Amino acid sequence: MSTGVPFWFDDVVSRNYPPLDEDLNVDVAIVGGGIVGLHCAHRLEGSGLRSVVLEARRVGRQATGRSTAKVTSQHGQKYSTFVKKFGQDAARIYAQANQDAISEIVALAQTMENQAGLEPRSAFIYATDEKQAQQLEKEADTARSLGLPAEIVQSAELPVATTALLRYSRQYQFDPYLYLLGLAERVARYMPIYEQSRVTDISKDGPTRLSVNGRTVTARHVVVATQMPVINDGMFFAKAFPFAHPVAAAPLPDDKMIDGMFISAGSPSHSLRTAVRNGQTYLIAAGGEFKNGETEQERQVVEELRTFLADVFGIRSITHFWTNEDFRPMDGAAFIGPAGRGRENLLVATGFEAWGITQGVVAGAILADRILGRTHPAAELFDATRIKPLASATEFTKENLKAAGHLIGDRVLKRGTVRIGQIAPGQGGVIAYKGEQLAVRRHIDGSLTALSASCTHMGCIVGWNETDQTWDCPCHGSRFDERGEVIAGPAVSPLKPRDVTKIEEEGA
Repeated sequence: MSTGVPFWFDDVVSRNYPPLDEDLNVDVAIVGGGIVGLHCAHRLEGSGLRSVVLEARRVGRQATGRSTAKVTSQHGQKYSTFVKKFGQDAARIYAQANQDAISEIVALAQTMENQAGLEPRSAFIYATDEKQAQQLEKEADTARSLGLPAEIVQSAELPVATTALLRYSRQYQFDPYLYLLGLAERVARYMPIYEQSRVTDISKDGPTRLSVNGRTVTARHVVVATQMPVINDGMFFAKAFPFAHPVAAAPLPDDKMIDGMFISAGSPSHSLRTAVRNGQTYLIAAGGEFKNGETEQERQVVEELRTFLADVFGIRSITHFWTNEDFRPMDGAAFIGPAGRGRENLLVATGFEAWGITQGVVAGAILADRILGRTHPAAELFDATRIKPLASATEFTKENLKAAGHLIGDRVLKRGTVRIGQIAPGQGGVIAYKGEQLAVRRHIDGSLTALSASCTHMGCIVGWNETDQTWDCPCHGSRFDERGEVIAGPAVSPLKPRDVTKIEEEGA
């Protein structure tokens, strides 16, 4: 089984883009080579603006490339709640923007080799009890009133007993990695793309300067498209809250059929679709959510997903297992636009709540329009500087109290620490040692690697992700590889190494 490596990355030869090794002066610097950054770059084609894409790791291998890749305006049971919080007109804008994003993805994918695996599929929400069925009826009414192609249907090809099915017609699925590689090839024709080029600082005064690989990029406009912004401007880490879910891929048994993209109405959530690779049909399934860095929660949802796949599909041999992360906005709408008042040329996009394929395209369009001096129809709805106290106060308070609990409790009370002898080969754990908490990794050969367990963003204690073999921050979602290098922000600096020579003999 391939653990921590998404199904989409197998057997794909990708183009390498060079790291930045010179100072640049540009009109637009786009930070992040995922769906937001590349769609924003695509929208700038022909504008005459000197632009550049700066990717900290590799194009397409972060959140977008780790997704289930449903190209749909069906975002779970989103619309009834959205109408209550934002009103009918705003919900219609949200719906139309995401429908437009589908059309944009389809048009671009059709120009790519093998169409990036693009396939038309209906998107279903399925209920398994009467209460869920009643909720789906209401959601269907709301979605239709917003102009979406939604209807209750009696049956679908799915080996689950259902009480109701809400179908969205004319939706799609694709291979997210192939799509982003194809889009990057197109973007690279008219602007440079740099990989292994992490932005570690963005200046606050005077012309905006970005620090990258010891070089300086000076830009009139900066787009921070890093899922969670790698800047503290706007305090988005306190407005959009991290969560993760496991994703599995396995050959679909010959006696099981699934036709469409599915997500359950109940909890724990199950998201299902198929993909074909080398003539074999695979099931791609995502499970319930867990809090980043909470190892025991992760174990529980991973085991629940394994059990579901075995019981419903007869799948007991999983070829790929990984996790993906996203951020839940405090009021239910993503934050897209200027990072703050007075920083109109520093643009961000975050808070897609696990529906970042179409919302990422919407974000790219909004940000590009702003740079080009145009007003996108959805710009006001997603205004990153908005304040909606009635719609967001409860979530804001609850999630930030949780983060404060980790920041204080985990550090002071040393919650979640283990004895070093409890860390099995191939695993990791946090230990208390000489007044400090250390993130310790025991390798298969028994050797140890130790790092400071304090996240370099704001000092929360990281936790071990058993599936991806990473150190994840439960407060604001930063992720680090087993060597401590940053995978995803808001952190921009690695975890600090610690000497391990005496840890085990001292019985920490």
